[in-house]
Amino acid sequence: MTLPVPLPHSPRSATAPPPISNIPDQGLPFQGRDEQIADLMRLFSRYGHVLLHDDEPGQGFGKTQMAIAYCRRYTRRYDVAWWFECSGEPDGERLSALIDAQYRELLARCAAQTDGARPETRPDSRWLFVYDNVSDPDRIYDHFVPGTSHRLVTSRAKGETWGENHLSLGGLSEAVAMALLMENDLTPEQAEHLAHLTNGHPGALLNAAETVYQVGYDAFLDQLKPIGAGLDTPPHGIPVPPTGSLLSTTDKRTLFEALLRSPVNRTRDTFDLWVESIRLAINPLQLTPMSDTGSLRNRTIAIVNFAVVQPHCTVLCALVDALEEQDDHEATRVVRRIVDKAVAAWKANRGNQR
Repeated sequence: MTLPVPLPHSPRSATAPPPISNIPDQGLPFQGRDEQIADLMRLFSRYGHVLLHDDEPGQGFGKTQMAIAYCRRYTRRYDVAWWFECSGEPDGERLSALIDAQYRELLARCAAQTDGARPETRPDSRWLFVYDNVSDPDRIYDHFVPGTSHRLVTSRAKGETWGENHLSLGGLSEAVAMALLMENDLTPEQAEHLAHLTNGHPGALLNAAETVYQVGYDAFLDQLKPIGAGLDTPPHGIPVPPTGSLLSTTDKRTLFEALLRSPVNRTRDTFDLWVESIRLAINPLQLTPMSDTGSLRNRTIAIVNFAVVQPHCTVLCALVDALEEQDDHEATRVVRRIVDKAVAAWKANRGNQR
């Protein structure tokens, strides 16, 4: 498997993407991981491929967002940066087909950038491939594009074959968590309390900030669940309010991130078109009024929060169907995977209750 030579080196700004790139937008504000991003760069100075994994299995600590941040922080080091969304696919053949389809998109982009010319070369260290959301990091080697490119793999699992070329991602420090929470008009005392309760877990922090924004700090504290609440409990911390019966905290955060970087969030017009499509699909059910006011980010939060607390998957399905009407995008495929997973779990739960 060979790839076309990238465009010749040319000066570009520190924030401009490489000439050939499909790296997603950051979507969410990203702060507090400077040291870990630098660690990734140091690992790439020694190894061709690096695994970024959760510090604790089963917990989402923002690996995808950190991978995006790395790509954008060091964009000038690469001529090609290509994102392979692996969607947690455990089956080798289906994963191969998934990666191959995205590889063909890369070939098409290369051909378009070089006026159809196809000189052959093996990717070198000026190329970056990101394999995001890998189910089994020990088996992803078989699916790597050949060459000496940098390969960043994200996975919830640590794997057993990665030696020292891996980086674990845990919670944010209390100081960083406090700083992020105080951006939501919390007092230092309130921010310190929430940072302690969430143990710096990014998903829990996001959920706490969303809930405080909507109902206030005191009402948020009233909603805290007992310790030992399962999947929505941040590691070693007191859980935050549940994201709803349809999605775990990790899947809800991934869904939210994907929607923010999806085509519907490009402009207010595309967003309004998406919302109107959802309304038509769920009629006579009405969306929450908060989906019509505020920034696109806050409106997205409102729609996701409304969708996941429904006793059925109607709104979630309408959400992704309306998304697919606008574009076939990497983020759209992530949303589809999460919604399909939620629908399957909902159907299984209904079957068990009969």
